[in-house]
Amino acid sequence: MNRRTQLRRGGLAPATDAQGKRSSRRRRASRLALQGGTPVCRDPWPAWPMFDETERNLLLGVLNSGKWWYGERVKEFEAAFAAFQGARYGVSVTNGTTAIEMGLRGLGVVSGDEVIVPPYSFIATASAVATIGAIPVFADIQPDTLCLDPAEVERKITPRTKAIIPVHVAGYVADMDRLNALAKQHGLKVLEDAAHSWGSQWKGQGTGALGDCGTFSFQVSKNITSGEGGILLTNDEALADLCRSYSNCGRRKGSAWYDHDYLGSNLR
Repeated sequence: MNRRTQLRRGGLAPATDAQGKRSSRRRRASRLALQGGTPVCRDPWPAWPMFDETERNLLLGVLNSGKWWYGERVKEFEAAFAAFQGARYGVSVTNGTTAIEMGLRGLGVVSGDEVIVPPYSFIATASAVATIGAIPVFADIQPDTLCLDPAEVERKITPRTKAIIPVHVAGYVADMDRLNALAKQHGLKVLEDAAHSWGSQWKGQGTGALGDCGTFSFQVSKNITSGEGGILLTNDEALADLCRSYSNCGRRKGSAWYDHDYLGSNLR
């Protein structure tokens, strides 16, 4: 049944019965507003992002503290966000795209490796793979969840495959049991693109902590936003330390300021 037929069968076509204006009004009330019906809400949508004095006061507190570079609020947020999703560690970065790039590097993905991604996602999922010199390989999605189809993923695995990036779409979580099983069977890494799934769970476990690591975005359209920003979550302490080092110009945790042990970047 196409949409037009469905609308007609649902009584949204113009009323022509013999009950006159009374029946017409009743039928008109059941129409969509775009079909001439009465709008359910006449008020405009609230502006986004939404904020109040709480955010203003917190921002002013940071401004007045003079600690504008990786202060205590960042550390508090990393710990709180990770705990909310059920992960042990959080590494905040400039945005969700760089979080994916950092995670891939931390997982050992290098130039020439293949990374399986879905075709239905924001461009960052695939472009992050290409940015580090790896090859994005597309596997199709499931029609009911719009997430990666494990059967299609299995078909795309080759000797060059290094990782899988399941994208959780609009709160729906990919079938992590099957994807993790495939990864274990073939010795692959799993990085969740969880930008759409803050608060979502798979069998009681929050997203971002279901694979080797997971990334989130705080871009302005997301459920919680700082305009831009991102975070990587993981339960692997060594991976968290490596990613933090990469995001902080290659400095090792606890090392001197001008000791750069890795080829890193500035994603703080």
